[in-house]
Amino acid sequence: MRRILGGIDMVSEWSGKLVSVLIFFMTGVLFLEVMLRYVFNAPTIWAHELTLHLFGAYSVLAGAYVLLHHQHINIDIIYDRFSPRGRAIIDSFTYLLFFLFIVVMLRYGIMTAWRAVELRQTVSPSPWGSPLWPLKLTVPIAALLMLAQGLAHFIRGLYMSFKGKELK
Repeated sequence: MRRILGGIDMVSEWSGKLVSVLIFFMTGVLFLEVMLRYVFNAPTIWAHELTLHLFGAYSVLAGAYVLLHHQHINIDIIYDRFSPRGRAIIDSFTYLLFFLFIVVMLRYGIMTAWRAVELRQTVSPSPWGSPLWPLKLTVPIAALLMLAQGLAHFIRGLYMSFKGKELK
């Protein structure tokens, strides 16, 4: 069990590090656009749109990494007053709501991504007409990554709730 949970953690860690590279690529694209627009008076038709796509992908794909490091929003004023076991019990209940949300995100993400691929959907109206399917594919991928990381946290929380010690 520990090996599986460690594997899930490793996938979340590496996916987060891989996705973080998008920030540098986005910065480069925006820098290029600013240079072309204001220095050479030759703006592109694709840079702004590409940056929006990359930021959308970055936003959803970073979720598992953020979840791994417990950086999602929490009401710490109340939450920190509980013992580790009490926090694990609270987490076990709140993860049930999390799973409901993620399953819905996964289901509708698959449906919309499938439809976008099927129709070869593009951004319209847009001078560039960039494809939307790569961006829409990131939603079910992100949902799967977050579902796996959520299950790992849930299992650890249940273990702590019942045994009173951490499962690493």
